[in-house]
Amino acid sequence: MIPFICKYCGKDTSEVDYDYLHGHDHLSCALEAEKAAKQEEQNPFDLYEDCIMCGKKTTVSKTTHIDFRDGYIEGAGQLCSKCYHFDTISVTKDENPIPLDSHRQLFTVSEYTVLSTPNDMELGAKVRQLYWENKK
Repeated sequence: MIPFICKYCGKDTSEVDYDYLHGHDHLSCALEAEKAAKQEEQNPFDLYEDCIMCGKKTTVSKTTHIDFRDGYIEGAGQLCSKCYHFDTISVTKDENPIPLDSHRQLFTVSEYTVLSTPNDMELGAKVRQLYWENKK
């Protein structure tokens, strides 16, 4: 049998089922090469995460595993360094700052709750009710 060689990995493909081949190349190798070529063509800013707080591009690549990211909040997303290192925020009328720890405590509101509530005032009341129920 004539050996067929994958041009991407250099391995013999003569014994590989044709469903897993692209010409004489491994299908997985060809797909990886196509994916890499598309990433090179993309705008370089599309390769980085957006901050979930301010919406600006971060310096964290979308391909970086979450265990190796700075400023990532599990269940919420990526923060830029400015939002992540923000010491205090002021949301009260008397301008008393709230500590950072409470700034990062998040809870989830279902999409159904948002879509089934007819106006913003009622939605705000429901969100605040969910917040206090979560605190119990």
